[in-house]
Amino acid sequence: MPANTSPIFVLSPNLGTATITGSSPARDGSGTLFNVFTAASSGSRIDYMVFTSASPSTGSSYVAKVCRIFVTDTSGLSPRLRGELAMSAVTPSATVIGATGTFTFTNGMVLQPGQIVKVNQTVWSSAVDNTDVFVHGGDY
Repeated sequence: MPANTSPIFVLSPNLGTATITGSSPARDGSGTLFNVFTAASSGSRIDYMVFTSASPSTGSSYVAKVCRIFVTDTSGLSPRLRGELAMSAVTPSATVIGATGTFTFTNGMVLQPGQIVKVNQTVWSSAVDNTDVFVHGGDY
């Protein structure tokens, strides 16, 4: 099927999700990375990603951390740092929301067919520090 033209738009939505349940302080993509999005056979585009603290209970404090976004080749190797997002330490409750941050790709991030987007965070000690990631994108 030919691509949408003048201008080119995505053809169908592709919404990736993952829960970060570990940590890696390295900025070079070494250590534990979590798959969150795989580009379609005709390529994909991501507009933004939302990171939300996913502590399983209210009243549990979690630590400040940096969430990182990596783009790899089609086999999931050779990760390259694409962006970072700082999340503050918070104790969510019935009246206090958890930390949430949005990383927006200016003009969108275009991915080649099969490229994989992975994420990690710098600090994690238990399920209290889990982070949910939502990718808002589409396939060509």
